[in-house]
Amino acid sequence: MEKIKVAIADDNKELVKTLESYLADHPQIEVITTAPNGKVILSLMENDLPDVLLLDIIMPHLDGLAVLEMMQANENLSKVQVIMLTAFGQEDVMKQAVDLGASYFMLKPFEFDRLVNQILQVAGHKQEADQRSSILQSQPQPKT
Repeated sequence: MEKIKVAIADDNKELVKTLESYLADHPQIEVITTAPNGKVILSLMENDLPDVLLLDIIMPHLDGLAVLEMMQANENLSKVQVIMLTAFGQEDVMKQAVDLGASYFMLKPFEFDRLVNQILQVAGHKQEADQRSSILQSQPQPKT
């Protein structure tokens, strides 16, 4: 089975290191890139598309909501499943993030096991959608 490729965007360096270390021990997950802000993660994802992005909301240069907006405008990046990481549980921000394509929210601090389960779950949904898409594309189209 192919590993789930995960990218992390958070300006908290200690959290990123801890996440990288914890996720490295999981046999189904591979952290492919990390970034301290939204601007950097968008650039990195252009070169190496993850299956799942762990995205902080409040970051310098480009916040998580702006990253989501830009991802939705990009055909490749819009396929990435996004788990928002935030210390703030504001309903209006959560709704806006979901409207922009976020798959799930995790409030900081969170349990790492719960995060792993969520990564596996959203990656599973992405793989199912990719399979359905490839099946539909391989079927002959009706002639009009």
